[in-house]
Amino acid sequence: MAANEIPFLEAVFGAFEKVNTRHDDKYFYVESDGIPTHKMMVGITNWQQQVPINHDYTGKNAWAIPIHPELAEKPMSTKSNFMKGAIAIAANGIPIFNPLNNRGEDANTIGELDQWGGHCGRADDYHYHLPPTHLQAKVGKDKPIAFALDGFPVYGETTEELDENLGRFTSDSSYQYHAVKEYPYLIAAMKGKVEINPRTRAPENEIMPQAKTRGVRPDLRPLRRAEIIGFENLAPQHYSLSYKVNSHIHKINYGWDTDGNYTFEFVNPDGTSRKSNYNRQ
Repeated sequence: MAANEIPFLEAVFGAFEKVNTRHDDKYFYVESDGIPTHKMMVGITNWQQQVPINHDYTGKNAWAIPIHPELAEKPMSTKSNFMKGAIAIAANGIPIFNPLNNRGEDANTIGELDQWGGHCGRADDYHYHLPPTHLQAKVGKDKPIAFALDGFPVYGETTEELDENLGRFTSDSSYQYHAVKEYPYLIAAMKGKVEINPRTRAPENEIMPQAKTRGVRPDLRPLRRAEIIGFENLAPQHYSLSYKVNSHIHKINYGWDTDGNYTFEFVNPDGTSRKSNYNRQ
């Protein structure tokens, strides 16, 4: 079965209960709340004090994968493009961003990523910057772990020879990307045609359509010498993140209700704490 046939796409994303899908003649739509079922954030040593919260990737804000991808005459390099927004959507409904952050740095080598290759953006939105190869165990060895926003599938590592885009043509002449262990990790260049948001410019140009995030609190500055050491799901929609600064352990206990009310409790090493409340309209 071809990778872009609807039953195949449904099987890949259907491996995850929290993901919903639908399609029209042009796109296969992937809906999620932006929160994976695995732990997050642990191992980050370069942190901007962001934590994962839910995001409404549904309806008109769902992720869209072209059902009929077309090869580009000149693939666009991810080294000089797409440093804003996602370049792929993982099988569990979590977006995958360029391995380079918006400053052009390898997010992995500078300590920005957790043990699963992800972190949070300014809107407290969790996303990957590395290929989520840990999903292979769930989707199966013969299934892709993601789909690029040009419509071509992204598989795990392979012993097959890859081209300069980190992909290859299969025996049925279809194209697929693969993950590798070193930079650029996945999708060195977009083999397929993509539409660019006309309001963006390289290197921070953005692929369209692109789901949007809506944060609930102001941006925070990086916290020097902080290392995230724990992350727990205390109850539905309630989490606790632990981090260490100069051997002192701090916590952020946070969560939200169905009315869009968010509560953050910042717990100091001595047990004192302060709370902040926000509402997402």
